[in-house]
Amino acid sequence: MSEAVIVAIIGGAVTVIGGLVMWWLRQLDKRYDAQQSAIASQQARIEKLEHRDKLSWLYIRRLIDHAYRHGAVPLPEPPAGWLDDE
Repeated sequence: MSEAVIVAIIGGAVTVIGGLVMWWLRQLDKRYDAQQSAIASQQARIEKLEHRDKLSWLYIRRLIDHAYRHGAVPLPEPPAGWLDDE
């Protein structure tokens, strides 16, 4: 085989390998973006649930105080946003 054929084969192999590496890096980037999106949505959900938990504890405390002081109905209204569904 001549040197030109060997150089052409090596050049073709390098081109194919380079293309595969670039494809693989793009796949990694897409996966990273998907993971970041999932993390952001989970973080938002956690913050919403933590806020609702805090409202629940405040409302329960108000109910206990109301029952201790008054022992009668009507009960205090729940805080705004407490009854909202997810």
